[in-house]
Amino acid sequence: MYIAIILLSIGQPSQVAQVVGDTLPLSLADATELAREFNPSLRAERADALAAAQAPLAASRAFLPTVELGVQAIRTTDPVAVFGLKLRQENFAAEDLGLDPLNRPTPYSGYNSSVTVELPLFAPEGLFGYSAAKRSAAAGMAAADRAAGATVFRVVNAYWDAQLASRRVEALASARDAARAHAEQGDALERQGMVTGLDARRARLRAAAIEADLVVADAEAENALSMLRSLLALPDSQPVALTDSLVGNGGAECRDDTGGCDVNARQDLAALRFAGEASAAALKSAWASNLPALAAFGSFGRYGRSSPFGGGSGDWTIGIGVSWKPFQGLAGAAAVRRARAEREAVEQRAEAAERQARLEIVTARRRVDAAERRLAVAESASLEARAALEQARVRYRTGIAPISELLDVEAAVTAATLNVFTARHGLFVAQAALEFAFGVHDQ
Repeated sequence: MYIAIILLSIGQPSQVAQVVGDTLPLSLADATELAREFNPSLRAERADALAAAQAPLAASRAFLPTVELGVQAIRTTDPVAVFGLKLRQENFAAEDLGLDPLNRPTPYSGYNSSVTVELPLFAPEGLFGYSAAKRSAAAGMAAADRAAGATVFRVVNAYWDAQLASRRVEALASARDAARAHAEQGDALERQGMVTGLDARRARLRAAAIEADLVVADAEAENALSMLRSLLALPDSQPVALTDSLVGNGGAECRDDTGGCDVNARQDLAALRFAGEASAAALKSAWASNLPALAAFGSFGRYGRSSPFGGGSGDWTIGIGVSWKPFQGLAGAAAVRRARAEREAVEQRAEAAERQARLEIVTARRRVDAAERRLAVAESASLEARAALEQARVRYRTGIAPISELLDVEAAVTAATLNVFTARHGLFVAQAALEFAFGVHDQ
């Protein structure tokens, strides 16, 4: 429900703050939904595809009639025009047959309204051109769908980047607090005469070093959230709370051939297939430009002395015409050769793209395998580090080991914790890359 309110109000910046409130809870699914709706780059891709999708309408003149309406007001002394106007108005009189009226007529006025209709009966060039336009439009829409998949992939990366940056801040804050606690413990042991003041100083130096790293980590976490907000077209001042955490092993939708994923779902490949069909139709259109075209036509005109619609007379004309340009210099041959070369180029691009897509799937699966193994190693190391930390605390508290050992093990725990989160981040991103390679989110 929360995300639905955002979707309804995001286009009205003045209302967003009032509706959203202080913090926007954002799951990964919510983030991808917002990006699909409002990411400006994706909206531009869809607008471009929508503009290209109008090409078939423009090409429909190959089989749909063309209607032209016209209204004119004329005043002239041209002898032929005056003669014609009077005849069309049924206003020609015997005195108009004199040599003077015919050669040097007085200025004459008139109006006419007309409607002209042309209907193609056989226009092969235009018909194949229409087919090419339809497939080109489909290619544009498929490319926009692929852009949607790419946008989702970028959002997934940005979401997990932000979560990893947040976990780094938490891990460093925990390590700083632990170093400060060790400093206090060192002070207490010094008062008991068990250690010197050097232990507490070393712990405070460790805390200060972590604090410096924490300052940088805080900035990087904010930058990661800013990147995510930018992809979602949210204002940078909008507080967000990411509700999906870096836990578990993620999904495995396209893990193997039984996952139901198919490379043919990739819309960039579909776009190239449509482009290939468009280029084939364009080649036929180029050949057809050398054939005759047949069209029916008709017109009706009304002529009046004082009004284009009232009085006067009307006449009509109907007919069928053939137009043919059997020789257009070398332009026809050039058009055919160019269309053939363009078709060849599209076919080769489609083959290269399919090979690349299959390569991306293979490499993405290997990265998922590697990320899973890396996560298993990182989780095992984290357990060992925490067990070592408990031993180091006991050894320091009982005076067996120096504080340097405790601080070193504490640093190893922090590194191991970050390694687990980094490994999970790598696995989630690798799985998203595999889904992108299969075109799971191309829609």
